[in-house]
This record gives sequence, structure tokens and C-alpha cells, in this order.
Amino acid sequence: MRIILADDHSIIRAALRAVVSDIEPTAEIIEARSFPELEAAVADTPEGTPAADLLVMDLRMPGYTGQDQVGDLVRRLAPCPVAVFSMTEDPAAMRATLAQGVRAFIPKSTEHAVLGGVLRIVLAGGTYVPPELGMAPADASAGVGGPAAAPGFSADSVGRGAVRPDPVAQHPVVASLTRRQRQVMELLGEGLSNAEICERLGLNLSTVKAHVSGVLRALNVDSRTQAALRIREIMGWQ
Repeated sequence: MRIILADDHSIIRAALRAVVSDIEPTAEIIEARSFPELEAAVADTPEGTPAADLLVMDLRMPGYTGQDQVGDLVRRLAPCPVAVFSMTEDPAAMRATLAQGVRAFIPKSTEHAVLGGVLRIVLAGGTYVPPELGMAPADASAGVGGPAAAPGFSADSVGRGAVRPDPVAQHPVVASLTRRQRQVMELLGEGLSNAEICERLGLNLSTVKAHVSGVLRALNVDSRTQAALRIREIMGWQ
């Protein structure tokens, strides 16, 4: 997993790095201190591979030119989710940013535990609107994540922010997994071997084995056969 953290303050980047490391210890973390550095990080990607699995970015960094710049990044990085982590708490500015297609707007006043929950939601394909906005109006909701925003977890899981419900994502087992672990879980449910999962996700064998072990623990099962049956039940597969 490759995650880009963009903020011009080193203490903020360090805090974000700690939160991300708690969520996904094996993540490759790229830091940027300005929009030019962020652009370089996005461009410095092997051909045929996504630029990142998640971008967490501030707005008021050196090189910021306006909301259109955010929208351009969202489109270029798609389907990689973009979350904005900003000092801005002006409702109009938040809505304008969400309308650019970012998956989450997270004020920097957000509690540490809530921040981790929000990032898990975004990595799992969900969206988040801060409680300052209440339930997102139709236009802002449509903008979050683009025309067809992905589902998320219940609002209770991350404080009082407005998050779109998804029964599968709300399942206790699924909610306890990282984004990558959920991908591995679904492939286990399809009956893929470790080698096949490696090929499908572009991961090395040791990483896949670690994720499989984590999924088995979360499912409280001892074998891949038991895991596959449980996963199909959770996912609602026939």
C-alpha cells in the first residue's frame, strides 16, 4: 500500500504517519511539503501502477492556487481516494472542497481516534462529512468521491460525522480490517491461493501471508476452508 501525506508542517506529517502506521504497518509512506512536491510524488510512479492507495493533503500549502487544483488531483489520482486534512472549518469552504470529489474533509481539530476511524473508512471505499456540516446536502453528497461515491461506515464509528451506510462495511469483522486485508478477505472468499492473491494484488508472498493470518484471526477460524465459508456468508454471496 502506498500512501501520500502532504502538509507543509513536519509535526502534522509525523502525526499522520503515526496514524497511518497504526492502520497499515507495512504501508509505504511518501511525504510532500508543498503542491509542487505533491505533484512530483504523483508523477514519480511506475507505469501501469496507481500513484497511491490514499492521499491525505492539506490545502494551504505552498503552491496552492485554488479548489480547481484539488479537483484536478482527484481526477488524476482516481480511483485513489483523496482526503483533505485542513485547519479550515468554514462550512462554505468545506462544501466547496467536497464538491471537488474528495472522499473526506477532516478538520485538524478532529480527535486522534476519530481521525484514524475516518482514514479507515476512506481506505475501505467510504466517505466522510464533518459534523460541522450536519448531514451533507444533496449537492455536496453527490460530489464526495465523484458521481458514484463509494459507501462507508455508520456515523457512530467515527464520532458524529455523516458517513454513508454499507451493511457489509458495518459488519464487525469487516470494520476491523484494513483496506488491504478486506481485499485479501474477498479473494480468500473466492477460493484463491496465496500465490494467486499475490498476483492479483501485486504483493509479495510474506505480505499476503501476514494479511491472510490477520483475516483468519478476525474471522476466528482455523482454516482457509472455514474462512471461505464465513466470508461468503458475510459478503452475502450465494
